[in-house]
Amino acid sequence: MRSLLKKQYLFGLVAGVIYGLLIRLIPEIQKLSGVFEIISFSFLIFTPIAVGAVSVYVASKKEKLTWKKHISISSIAMLVFLLSMFIFLLEGMVCIVLILPVFMVASMIGGLIIGYIINYTKHSKSTLNSLLLLPLLMSPVENLLPIQQSTQQITTRIIIDASAQNIFSELATVKGIKNEELGFSFMHFIGLPKPLEASMNGHGVGAVRTSKWEKGVSFEEKITVWNAPYQLHYKFNIPKGSIPREALDRHVELGGDYFTVVSGGYDIKILSDNKSELTLTTLFKNKSRLQLYGNLWAKYVLSDFHYSLLKLMKGRAEKKST
Repeated sequence: MRSLLKKQYLFGLVAGVIYGLLIRLIPEIQKLSGVFEIISFSFLIFTPIAVGAVSVYVASKKEKLTWKKHISISSIAMLVFLLSMFIFLLEGMVCIVLILPVFMVASMIGGLIIGYIINYTKHSKSTLNSLLLLPLLMSPVENLLPIQQSTQQITTRIIIDASAQNIFSELATVKGIKNEELGFSFMHFIGLPKPLEASMNGHGVGAVRTSKWEKGVSFEEKITVWNAPYQLHYKFNIPKGSIPREALDRHVELGGDYFTVVSGGYDIKILSDNKSELTLTTLFKNKSRLQLYGNLWAKYVLSDFHYSLLKLMKGRAEKKST
């Protein structure tokens, strides 16, 4: 009997994963790509709810399960679904990490909902059908709504035991960046490229700073403020499609359909003769339908990048000051 139940649990996991993959493949069909969007509330919330629900529904065919089983089956099904998307190259590691928290919680909610209905009502099949149809029905409706774009700012500061002049001299041209100079970064750890170098084609306002990162990533920053040794501001120039596909997932590509960075800059505040505060600010635009969640993750990612860059500048400026 126990072996039959375990087999039924496996059937539930497989059913949930297959359903999730089918939903994920819909946007890859060109005629439907404008109807069903991946970066949407419908996919982020309703798809994992349905994955959790169908896995628990199939797993409960032989007997009623406890709420703990509902949670474990739906969460395992979601983990296998996410892994499958990575294996089949539907999503990169960065995207999977970004959606993981919401997908896990939503799948467990879906499992608990259908589990409760199976155990205490007689409407489990109709409820399941409704949950399975939710992503398909809500996505076209959501696409009819106007996108509310937003521009956000992230600012990070660090204290450096160095003069403003020594710090400013490290900002424009940055050669031969080593991994240990950046320190640990979670976003780099999961696959986002690291900076390699930055070079200037001149000095002052109008000059262009070219940043080169791993995986062939390269973009320009046009200087808009040059006030040595206190300010260096710039405007990003990242044409759509200029970032190699293997470097960043399409859904998190800078200069892409959903997110981009607009401008940024360094500000130096003198605290004493040999102590200064370096501030790095970046302005980014969220063009997706996921404003709240997208802004939350974008700020975390940029803050992580800021920390690495400021650590680099701190190490080099302090080394020059000794």
